[in-house]
Amino acid sequence: MFKSVHTDRISQAIVDQIKEAVFQKKLRPGDKLPSERQLMEQFEASRVTIREAIRLLEHFGILEIRRGADGGAFIRDPNTKFVNNFLQNMFAMDKIKISNLTEARLAVEPFSAKVATERIQEESLEQVRLNIQETKDWLSKGNYSEARLLNLEFHRLIAQASGNPVIFFMIDSIMDIMEQNISSIILSAKPVEQTVEYHEDIYLAIKNQDPEEAQNLMLKHIQDIQKALEALSKETFGRGSF
Repeated sequence: MFKSVHTDRISQAIVDQIKEAVFQKKLRPGDKLPSERQLMEQFEASRVTIREAIRLLEHFGILEIRRGADGGAFIRDPNTKFVNNFLQNMFAMDKIKISNLTEARLAVEPFSAKVATERIQEESLEQVRLNIQETKDWLSKGNYSEARLLNLEFHRLIAQASGNPVIFFMIDSIMDIMEQNISSIILSAKPVEQTVEYHEDIYLAIKNQDPEEAQNLMLKHIQDIQKALEALSKETFGRGSF
């Protein structure tokens, strides 16, 4: 699909080719880009150059980077970037607090889990299972940072499985803020492990096609997150800004 590039601005040339493929609808929202190694071969470019191009495309809202076994660089629905940028700007200007986000999550995510239970496809269910397994693998290696990022990805997967694009836009935007502004805070293993336990219980409720149980578990999970963030805020910042 792509041609090798020979220019002083190789990363920009790569960006331009991928953008052109999107505009010509050769690549559509949800499509996955070739692997990093494949892109290096197609463009005849270094790993550093490919990563710079991917970073730029993510910044422009053209790509979404997903973590996990089925992760990679995916063409993003352009509508989501506007929402994400808007909320990020509001958060940066202190117009939105983390407590506002968790309240919104309380309103949306339990329903999202319920609807996902009724609509989820086998492929999506497997993605959720793999997400939990990979999170456990990182925990066993003591990598709590990577495990936390995968925990955030879990909520995107459930929102996506709901089949409602509005719900997904909201959760995806909130997870972006959580990822960029909270995931760097150092936590012990215990809260990360507790989150995985909740996720596993929610997964089993969805797998067993029990929408009420999935909804109730997600509600309790978000309530616990809200309490934990409030406690962390007071401990870390001495105020209730989160």
